[in-house]
Amino acid sequence: MKNFLKSIGVIGLLFLVHLYFYQSKHIEKIDYKFFDFTMIVENIIHKQDKSFYTVIVDIDEKSLHKLGQWPWARVIDAQLINLINKMHPSGIGINILFPEEDRVSPVYIQNFYQEFFDARVKFREFPSILMDNDKLLNHAIAKSGATTAVYMSNSRYSQKHCEETTYKNNFFKTIKTELTASSILCNHQNIQKKLENFGFINAWNDDDGVFRRVPLFMRYKQEVFPSFSLATLLSVDSHIAITNSEDTILVKFSKYKPKVFSAIDILNGEVPASEIQGKIVIVGSSVVGLDAKLTIATGEKVSKNMVHAFTINNILSNSFLTQPDLYKKVNIVLSFLFSLLLIVLFSKKHYKYIMALFIIVGVGSLLAIYSFYSQGIYISIGYLWMPFLYLFAIILIYHMRVINQENIQQERFLVKQSKLASMGEMITLIAHQWRQPLSAINGIVLNIDVDQRKGMLNESKLDDYLNDIEGTTAYLSKTINDFTDFFSKNKKSDTFYMEGLIRQVKQLTGAETQKNLSIINGDFKNIEFTGYKSELIQSLLIILNNAIYACQKNQKLSTQNKIYINCSFENEKLSISIEDNGGGIDEKVIKQIFNPYFTTKGAQHGTGLGLYILKMIVEDSMNGKVFVENGDEGAIFTIIVPTIKE
Repeated sequence: MKNFLKSIGVIGLLFLVHLYFYQSKHIEKIDYKFFDFTMIVENIIHKQDKSFYTVIVDIDEKSLHKLGQWPWARVIDAQLINLINKMHPSGIGINILFPEEDRVSPVYIQNFYQEFFDARVKFREFPSILMDNDKLLNHAIAKSGATTAVYMSNSRYSQKHCEETTYKNNFFKTIKTELTASSILCNHQNIQKKLENFGFINAWNDDDGVFRRVPLFMRYKQEVFPSFSLATLLSVDSHIAITNSEDTILVKFSKYKPKVFSAIDILNGEVPASEIQGKIVIVGSSVVGLDAKLTIATGEKVSKNMVHAFTINNILSNSFLTQPDLYKKVNIVLSFLFSLLLIVLFSKKHYKYIMALFIIVGVGSLLAIYSFYSQGIYISIGYLWMPFLYLFAIILIYHMRVINQENIQQERFLVKQSKLASMGEMITLIAHQWRQPLSAINGIVLNIDVDQRKGMLNESKLDDYLNDIEGTTAYLSKTINDFTDFFSKNKKSDTFYMEGLIRQVKQLTGAETQKNLSIINGDFKNIEFTGYKSELIQSLLIILNNAIYACQKNQKLSTQNKIYINCSFENEKLSISIEDNGGGIDEKVIKQIFNPYFTTKGAQHGTGLGLYILKMIVEDSMNGKVFVENGDEGAIFTIIVPTIKE
């Protein structure tokens, strides 16, 4: 029951985490990056079409330098549109708003002087058709069938004639959209009247400041209006099928761009008609201050004219992308299921299956992205990978902590096991070392008894017997003290001479009583060291016992077994090396000898824990290093430990 409730709790927590991720803006921003990466890779892999359905006529710096700062007299705008129309484009889109009356128009000048100075200004021999620039522009737009721009917003102000604007008798009344506006800004009424082709020019960046998508529809009051790009397309072909159910589409940009012609070159007749004929022309400006640049996924800045041109090209070539919300939900559910499976696999320590899961999810994601991408759908793969990877990191950290705790417990167990094993060995050594002294004491006692019976025990002789017993018991007491120091649990640093410590280690192993074995010490009588004495003794015991075993095992290799012990102290570090002539360690396994349970002695002689414990004590307890190498005749173990500063 307890495990069942725990499982329910984990599932519930996992569900809440995924619900949080789904509603978080952070996951949306991460998903943007997945989309950007997909777009960049797709542009690299696939061959890009260099041909475009669109061209741009740009009111650029060159044009402003020639004709003066913006706005121009609208007779110039009208002339520009008329000249473009004569080149037989398939459609014209004017990405410019003219919200105010043209103040350099002759009729405006007449009205101005009449109103403020009560003076009637006459333009003699001036063609009446050129009196009103706004009417000229309206006529040019109407004659060319050009699409004009409106701007949707949520401000409180709308011009009255704009509020009455309608798009071809509510042409998109069946379209549903969540994008709404409370006000509309359009062209001056002298320009806007009787115009049927127009669309909103709104375009905005995503939350991370990168431009990716354009809205197709927006609702104002009870009517749905098309975007400028879509309205321009509909002016070319009113039968274009609108099947998209999404409010926005993702624009696919490429390194190839539509041709851009300067407006002044059009006005001067320097652009061949063949460059315009049959194309959809976007008229606008890229000049800073007249048009805000938008940053796209590659980091490049593009004008809104370029955005409209690419949007139209995407729609005509059916290469645009949509991002249905359905796939966000599907991916967050998949992430939940995969994360749940991940927890199960970690709990059972099935690491191979975890790797297989990542491969399956990764390959599956790539195949799904490619498959849906070819159908014009971006499946919001970030909603799968972001929570999955976040939770993987959290689960991994938790799992590593659990593993670390298990390792600590295991190490403590191994140390305890090693201590017990060492205790068993040392009890045997104590028994061996005490056997002869106890026999000597027993012999002395028997001699005292015999001499007493024979009347030969005088005071001088008794003192000699007692001195012998006292010397022997002192040796036994020293042996006890040596072993007591070793098994002490108090980890306190001591200052000691290495000569005494090495002597104690040799006594604990009984090395000097071994037949056919010589222990040769280097010159380290005056080396004083501050450190953990008990740990250092245990470490040296392990190495020395191994060296003795190697010499005994390979005794046939030498007539005399030898072990060399050397110490040095430099740069606040103690270095101890123990070398034997026992034949060395097989090079094939020398890198494995510090692994737990690895032994070359056989089950009857070793557990494979000694050298592992050695490494653990030296590196973890004494912050030192231990390594082994083969010398000329045998193995050389070296311990390097730093001094402990009080």
